[in-house]
Amino acid sequence: MSNDAWKNYFDQKAERHGASVKASDYFDDASFFMQRDNTLRWLGAQSGKEILDAGCGVGAFSEPLVKDNTVYGVDFSEKSLAFAAERGLVTQTGDLAALPFADGKFDVVLCIGVIQLIENYRPVLQELARVTKPGGTLLIQTLHRGSIQRKLLKLVETQKKFDKLYSMAELEQVFAECGFEDISFQKLYHPFRFVTTGAKGALTDLFCTSFAIKGRKKRG
Repeated sequence: MSNDAWKNYFDQKAERHGASVKASDYFDDASFFMQRDNTLRWLGAQSGKEILDAGCGVGAFSEPLVKDNTVYGVDFSEKSLAFAAERGLVTQTGDLAALPFADGKFDVVLCIGVIQLIENYRPVLQELARVTKPGGTLLIQTLHRGSIQRKLLKLVETQKKFDKLYSMAELEQVFAECGFEDISFQKLYHPFRFVTTGAKGALTDLFCTSFAIKGRKKRG
């Protein structure tokens, strides 16, 4: 779908569900909180940091970080941003491929469940890399192209919901091209409630339905 179509889609979800996590596009509430808790635990404790939640929606994912950090939220759904602001995020409507921030502003940049909605994701990753400070962390979460479950689902799904799926190798390469090192993965296996971490390429990757990738921006 186009950006305008996605904006309308998430505006309508925010109107219907308000600040609820149902305004996001997760399978259910339990899936959302399981994924959020595991991902933030993997990110590690953060305090006194400037953090960007790129494509923040209603702000539910980064809400736990607000207490001890300054968390900025950018999204094209103004209706969603109103709820993110209530959660304590510093919000701004914007295009993720043209962020209104200085180079190297953020200690941590999160982009959760967004790039599968974008036809041309590379300019977005390049922009997220630009606003990550040297030594800072970029963490992106998205859907896994190699998932057996998703391949089976496509056989019975009558409506195409997501524009793109990704391989871990592809995003690892783009992270490296954007100047990141110490790249690692967290893998989820919906509907099972466990995660694994490490490098790509394990046999269990066949059953990985979504994954997060994080890296540290090189200094100098």
